[in-house]
Amino acid sequence: MYQTRYWNLLKELKAQVAYLHGYAARDELYDKAVNIFLGLTSSVSIAGWAIWTEYQLVWACIIAASQVVTAIKPFFPFNQRLKVVSELNNHIQSIFLETERGWFKVSEGQLSEEEIHNETVKLKDRVLSAERATLNGVILPRKLDLKKSSEASADEYFTINYLS
Repeated sequence: MYQTRYWNLLKELKAQVAYLHGYAARDELYDKAVNIFLGLTSSVSIAGWAIWTEYQLVWACIIAASQVVTAIKPFFPFNQRLKVVSELNNHIQSIFLETERGWFKVSEGQLSEEEIHNETVKLKDRVLSAERATLNGVILPRKLDLKKSSEASADEYFTINYLS
């Protein structure tokens, strides 16, 4: 039973690493998209205004939109979440590797049930500590599609590395 719990923790940590990586990649994409939009509207709007005088209303709307985005950009969560998620993922990767190293002793029966239980609780405590230290009040909305793909990625990892 405790060996199964340890294995499940190992799988959960691998899925969490994939999830956090995907989360960071999405937030980075959103942040880049906003920055590209602002950069393009800033650079092109002046030249476009002179060239496309017949579309003055369109250019006025684009400039207005870029001004609104510039004003509210500090309130977008992407940049803050990107930093937090990247840092948390570094911690979780480290904990995952420690857990994977410990799997050998667990799978070979070198540890008692109590030792496996204690090790599992210790690792979960490290995860909780990492979350508390890095998230610091930042809310990460759950993304179910990302969760499913992360679990599939973890399953693939274990199939390749342990079951083949």
